[in-house]
Amino acid sequence: MPYRTLAQRVGNAVRLAEVVQVLVRHGFADLVRRLGLHEGLPAKVLHSLRLIEANSAPPETIGARLREALMELGPTFVKFGQILSTRPDIIGPQISGELSQLQDRVTALSFADMRLVIEKELGGPVSSLFAEFEETPVAAASLSQVYRARTKEGHPVAVKVQRPGARKVIESDLSLLMGIAEWVGEHVSDVKWMNPAGMVGEFERSIKRELDFTIEARTIDRFRENFGATETVFVPLVYDALSSARVLTMDWIDGVRIDDVSQYAERNCDPKTIAAIGCDVLCKQVFEYHLFHADPHPGNVMVTCNNQIAFLDYGMVGHLEKHDVHTMADLLHAVFNEDSARCVQALLAFTTTGDAPDERALEHEIAQYLAFEAQAVLGKADIGRALEQITGILQRHQLQLAPRFSLLLKSLATIESTARVLDTEADMVPVIRPYVERMVLNRFAPQNLALEGQQGLASAMRMFREMPTDLRHIVRMIRTGKLRLQMTHEGFETLANVLDRASNRIAFSVIAGSLVVGSSLLLSTEAGAKTLGLAGFMIAAALGLGLLISIIRSKNY
Repeated sequence: MPYRTLAQRVGNAVRLAEVVQVLVRHGFADLVRRLGLHEGLPAKVLHSLRLIEANSAPPETIGARLREALMELGPTFVKFGQILSTRPDIIGPQISGELSQLQDRVTALSFADMRLVIEKELGGPVSSLFAEFEETPVAAASLSQVYRARTKEGHPVAVKVQRPGARKVIESDLSLLMGIAEWVGEHVSDVKWMNPAGMVGEFERSIKRELDFTIEARTIDRFRENFGATETVFVPLVYDALSSARVLTMDWIDGVRIDDVSQYAERNCDPKTIAAIGCDVLCKQVFEYHLFHADPHPGNVMVTCNNQIAFLDYGMVGHLEKHDVHTMADLLHAVFNEDSARCVQALLAFTTTGDAPDERALEHEIAQYLAFEAQAVLGKADIGRALEQITGILQRHQLQLAPRFSLLLKSLATIESTARVLDTEADMVPVIRPYVERMVLNRFAPQNLALEGQQGLASAMRMFREMPTDLRHIVRMIRTGKLRLQMTHEGFETLANVLDRASNRIAFSVIAGSLVVGSSLLLSTEAGAKTLGLAGFMIAAALGLGLLISIIRSKNY
């Protein structure tokens, strides 16, 4: 396949040029050149890059500069930055902290534009669907705008409406991002372990789920089933008749931001109680319901009244399998008890990298951390910081957490940070420890051991039942010649290079030797031919000298 520049591969050179110019303007010229993002762009763009890149930026500001660049590039890149902020195991805690401050705020579109979406999705004029509808949005983001309204039955509701053209813009930028990620993965060897294309693929799945409001509606329903009977959490009711893939109508939440402590008194709320509720609710989401809110920053958590909290924006949630929860409990139990071996096994169960790590070196570093640092951090009631430091160790060993666990650790750290704003003595450890210990003990309960035994036996029986079919399939592939054996030659390229150099030296030697023999014959003839003979000797001497220098430089003699 002929070589193609990045601009040729992504098929959108204009947008790529915009991305490159923004990155260079924010001090990432070296990165652009190292990744080859500028290749194939118009000469005018390359000239402007040379003018801009003279202004070098200090490396300690990389996180802030990246945040500003992503905000300038628009909604898709802002959303991507927000996803990246949950991956301190890849980009490091400093950059992760900066990207977590990304704000998805845009100028609101006119109600005339949004009305068309509502009426097309719900099949009727706004006046016939709602008793009241405020045309000024209460919030505007890159994907949607939120309005306050009242149903025909008199219920106050929030109506979330997707902005027209949002999907088209997102899909265009997703194509560009995937092209860049694949290019970087192919051409930059030291970032291959990060799996750039896989990261963009995960982001693509996440943002496409956010674009389908029916998924968010079903998520809210599940949260309502889980917490509907509790007095400490309010989950809004979704109005299905007034909702679709691009319009979501739910109960209006009358509250204040969780970090707006000045409003607590008039709502009969206590900051310390709210802090404890927030920590306990996250533990319930993870260890009991296996479904958690993955973006619980203060702007997405409200306090209503009488010490009750409510979450906003259920577009980003994390789903955990039962074995995931057991692994998380194992990890925390190992950290609490300084068990480095169990800690490493739990961490490896969380990782998605294909390369086998040096487990002995990893366990040694984890053991050092647990013995000398972890308990000091936990003693300061900072479990989020402890887990962040552990992910830093994973990063040094080029291990990548599965996305769902990155979301979980980020949610835990965010809730803990908010709790400490409300109560300086807030401590997540005594809240989470009972859940962890209960999970560990329950695993060895007779009924659970019996259930695991039954599941293991059923799995083994299924494997033996399917084995004859699998064997027949293999035999059929052998008979038809469709079975292929793939082999990898380790070090084959090095051997090929050695043989190539050796053959070149042999060719030089043969040519030089031939010139010497031919020149000797010419020198033994009449005078006219002697001149050619001397010239041949000089060429042979030059070739021989060049070959000698090459051998000496290579040190292979």
